[in-house]
Formats: sequence, structure tokens, C-alpha cells
Amino acid sequence: MENKKLNNNLEETRFDEILNKYKPLGQRILDWMNENPEVSGNEKKTSEFLINILKEQGYKIVSPRARMKYSFYATKEEKSELNLPKVAIICEYDAMEDIGHGCGHSASCAASIICALAMEETYKDFPFQIDLIGTPDEEISGGKIKMMEHGAFDDYEFAVVIQANSVNQPYFRTLASSDMLINFYGKQAHASMNPWEGVSALNGVQLFFHGLDMLRVGLEKGDDVQGVILDGGKIPNVIPEKATAYVYLRSKTINRLMKLKKKVEQCAKGCAMAVDNKYDYSQNNPDYAEVFIGNTEKKIVCDIMDELNLNWEIADEPRGSSDVGNLDTIIPVFNPVIATEVSETKLYSKEFAELMKTKKGTHVMVTGAKVMARIIEKMAFEKGLLEKVKEEHREYRNNVLE
Repeated sequence: MENKKLNNNLEETRFDEILNKYKPLGQRILDWMNENPEVSGNEKKTSEFLINILKEQGYKIVSPRARMKYSFYATKEEKSELNLPKVAIICEYDAMEDIGHGCGHSASCAASIICALAMEETYKDFPFQIDLIGTPDEEISGGKIKMMEHGAFDDYEFAVVIQANSVNQPYFRTLASSDMLINFYGKQAHASMNPWEGVSALNGVQLFFHGLDMLRVGLEKGDDVQGVILDGGKIPNVIPEKATAYVYLRSKTINRLMKLKKKVEQCAKGCAMAVDNKYDYSQNNPDYAEVFIGNTEKKIVCDIMDELNLNWEIADEPRGSSDVGNLDTIIPVFNPVIATEVSETKLYSKEFAELMKTKKGTHVMVTGAKVMARIIEKMAFEKGLLEKVKEEHREYRNNVLE
């Protein structure tokens, strides 16, 4: 047991030395992405830049992957012929409009690439095939979801990807979420000449928001609905024949989210009936699932952060939503949060995007690469660990959560 631990420590030390060799390349990626942010669904230059770097490093590239524009799949061809179990290191590289990389994708993407490169050089006979999968459009339309629909992740045992933030956390807690675009239809009439012949669609929308206020009283902790009126008519002297509400729904689990969505639809239906409206609804974005973190996954990452002398904390409540949760419905996903050393700067801000251009962005990149590598190492070398993680994941996903 002591010899195994010693060997692991030696390999980790060697990995860190090799990672340091790839740090300038990572910095090049980080700097380029910070200076050339491309918003979700428009990552043409970024994907080309990353693909060219990976080709230079000897990777075989498939792009686009799973019919997703600006996506890619990168693997070492000699490994792909060995039929080894496969691990996906995720590259996220979309930026936010008017903000830049306030989500930290510049650092996380660079971390993923140098992690994979250093792992390949450290372990010549590693028991896993480590692939890099480029997943665009995380921030808006859930690129991973579209890729999943075409089997991009079907053959993988698990995936890893980091999230930058102002604190270290062993996992990034997210909520399940959805959206509803609800149209109410009435009958147009002049508000002064013949209002009795009209039916106001705006009445339906107004009543709907009052209905949501009443609905919130009975929602479970963690469930939430927020919305705005997108269209309430054009001019005051015409009774509007159409009005539109747009709402976001969030819940702790995808199962509870579907129940919440049904309640909101029933609310819209009842309000439409009450004011003689008709209604319909559509959805702009896909449903996002929550990320599941099993006890074994938690311990793995907490132990690694302790080994690296990282101060960490557990998130008190889930925040935000991501297509990482959807990927987690089919395979376990490790999604540790890496801090920008000491900083109170809030994620998803211009200030955080600027932070990525400093040594704090470099710190996230290097530390994130070390954490991801050690996760993969533990899953490969600690007997029974992979199956234990997968079993906890299966049990959670197979059960209907109340």
C-alpha cells in the first residue's frame, strides 16, 4: 500500500513538472481567448484556433462533432486503436455578450488542453483513453444537449470540466431550469369606440402574473418562477389581441422542474379561461438538468483539494444552470470550482472577464489542470472507485426524486 502511494506521489510530481512545460502553451490559449471572445453559437475563430493547436500537438480531429457547429473531438490516434475505457475532458469556449469571458471559459478551456497534454506525456500506458471534446454554446442554447442527441458522449465512462469562481469548491451546484414563452389571444377593438366588442389579451397576461404570485406560496424550497411581459399591446387606444409573457423556471431536480412546468401551464390555462382568452406556449431553450454529485465524487475532489493545500468550501445552495447537468444525466461529470486565488469579484461580470487576463486567470488554469488530472488518476488507479461512482450515479438517475 505504501509503495502504491509512493508511486502515485512520484507520478503526480512528474505530472506537475510536465504540466509546467505546457504552461506557456496554456498561457497562449488563455491570452488569445481573452482578447478574442466569441459569443455562444459564434465560436468560429476560437474553434479553429484550438483545433490548429491540437493538430500541432499530434491530435486527430473530428470537427464538427455530432452535427454541432464549431464543436470538435480530439484524440490520440494510437490510443484509439487500443479499445480502452474513455474519459472526456470538456473544453468550453463561448463568451458572454458585452462581457467577454466573465464565465471563465478562457481559463477552463486552457486548463483542459494542458491537462490532457501533460497526462499523455506523463503516462505512456495509461489505462484510459483521454479525449478532448469541444462543446460550444454552453451559455445560451446548451450545445452539449444537441451533441448528446447525436451520441457524442455515449462511449465515455465519465467527464471532467472545471468552473472558475472566487472560491474553491469540490463541485458546482446547479439547478434544473426551463423557459416558457406564453402567448395570450383576445380580440382587437378600439378602446373608446367599441371596447365591448374587444377581448384584452393583456388581461390574460396580467392575471397570469397575479396567478404566479399565488402559486409561489405553495412552491417547494428551491423552486422558482420569474418572468417579464414581452408584449402588452402596441398603443393604449387599441385593445390588444395578443400579449406575451416570458418566464424562467428553476428547481432542484429535473423531475421537480417538470411538475413545476405543469403547474405554470395550468396557471396560464386558468387565467386565459377566466378572461375569455386563448393561449399557447413554446420554449426558446432546452430543459437543463441539475448536476448530481455523489458522496464518492465529493470525497475524491475534497481529498484532492486537501492534497493540493487548497482552501475550499461547500456551496450552501445551487445557483444557475448549465448543460453540464444534461451531460450528467448519462455519465458522471466532475465539475470542480477553482478559485482565482483571493478575490471577491463576481462571476459573469466584466470585472471577472478582466480578472482572467491577470495572473489569477493563469492560477485557475494551472490549478484546474492539476485537479482534473488527479481526478482522472484516482479513477484509473484506485480499485473499484470508477464503478462506485457510476453506481451512485445510476441509482440517482434511475430514481424519481420527490
